[in-house]
Amino acid sequence: MKILKRVILILLLLGAAGAGVYYYMLPEEVTVKKADKGIISPKLNITGNIEGNEAITVYADVSGTIADKYVNTGERVSKGDLLLSYAGENQKDAVNVAQTNIEYEQKIIDSIKSSRATNQSRLENAKERISQCEVVYATLKFNIMALDSDKYENNYNRSRQSQIIQNDIIKMQDEVSSRQSELAKIEVELKKAELLEDSTNVERLAEESKHIQDQISETNSAISKNQRDLVCLPLEGMDPATYDQYILLQNDLETVTRLMGDAKTERDTAQSMIKAYDEILGNEQKKALDELSLDKALTELEKANGGCIAPSDGVITRCYVDNGANVEKGAPVFEMQNADSYKVKLLVSKYDISSVKIGQTAVINIGETEYRGRVKNISQYAQADASGKAKASVDIELFTVDPMIVGMEADVTINLEETKDALRVPNECLYTDDNGNYLFVVDNEKTVRKKYVGIGAKDSSYTQILSGMNEDEMIVNDLSAAEYEGQKIEPVSAR
Repeated sequence: MKILKRVILILLLLGAAGAGVYYYMLPEEVTVKKADKGIISPKLNITGNIEGNEAITVYADVSGTIADKYVNTGERVSKGDLLLSYAGENQKDAVNVAQTNIEYEQKIIDSIKSSRATNQSRLENAKERISQCEVVYATLKFNIMALDSDKYENNYNRSRQSQIIQNDIIKMQDEVSSRQSELAKIEVELKKAELLEDSTNVERLAEESKHIQDQISETNSAISKNQRDLVCLPLEGMDPATYDQYILLQNDLETVTRLMGDAKTERDTAQSMIKAYDEILGNEQKKALDELSLDKALTELEKANGGCIAPSDGVITRCYVDNGANVEKGAPVFEMQNADSYKVKLLVSKYDISSVKIGQTAVINIGETEYRGRVKNISQYAQADASGKAKASVDIELFTVDPMIVGMEADVTINLEETKDALRVPNECLYTDDNGNYLFVVDNEKTVRKKYVGIGAKDSSYTQILSGMNEDEMIVNDLSAAEYEGQKIEPVSAR
């Protein structure tokens, strides 16, 4: 009996051991999921900074000294607000200089016109006297020649001496003409010096003018004497009565010659003065230029008095000047962000930028507040981020009228382009190593294999498979998938 019980016990133990071995040898159950087709709605989450919709540089309206600066970095301003004021000394000086130049040029012009009128009258009077003297001179010369024409017209010695005297007269007349031109220029300079109240130059120029006038007077006297000698050459064989008549005519001729010489000198001097004054009437053109300079100076003074004005509503982001600083016209004095509307500036990596398109919608979270927006611009010039990596700059238009703090961080979610009818797998099934992206799939023999795939769009749940697998292929959906590689399993569909 005891033997029977032992046999039964041994048989039971052997059965239990066999059942355990059998159970242990069964394939392990592993959760799997089939690749299917569906919609992928990818999103890009990134952090950026709030900016105004336009960066504005404010430039100095004029050159000069900053009197007062009324705003600082970070302050909000409205269009038309006074940002800074100018001392305006440079502009006041420019106005005073232009006004002084105009007054001076006007005095020169008035003096020229007055002197020109005086010399024009002198010229007409001298011409009239010359004309009268020429008539008398011609009559006297005819009468003198009538007295001795028969006896002395072929006298060689007299003709030779006459030629010498005539040559001397021509030389002296040229000398008078040259000195008259010199005198005219000195007279013009003298007028200018008198207007400027330059006593040193007035005295010097007056002395030079008197010296030249004396030289002209001496030369004219010599000319008159030679002209008299010319017609008073010695005569021979003339009876006393005829000789007395001849002497009277010679005296009259000398007087007329002197008067005519004086009149010609006055005529030539007046003509030279008129010509010189005509040349410097360019002062009228200079006055016109000075008037333009005055208009410009007054405009600049008006700008200086008005100060620098904010061109739009916005926030000051940078100040380049302080009180007392000297600036040149056109130099930047402020940077500001236009606050008519706002945007969020993002820096997007080279891996994500190809998915971002203009017009895509976005959700912007600033603290606990959510706003809507859209992709407005994608810069074609990369910028370096804080780590020095080149990234694409993307502007997200912010749909709000609320005032924003420029420079504040904002969390942005961009809704990328939706992909329909995409072959997709759950994100948790996808792995990556140095060779690329891969999945663990179950083959026809229910063995787990590692399989590299090409991927496309991705959202929070699924990743698009572009190559490497087919629809309905089973994928291991288990956190321990790598442990089953090369093993047979019992696939269990995930619910």
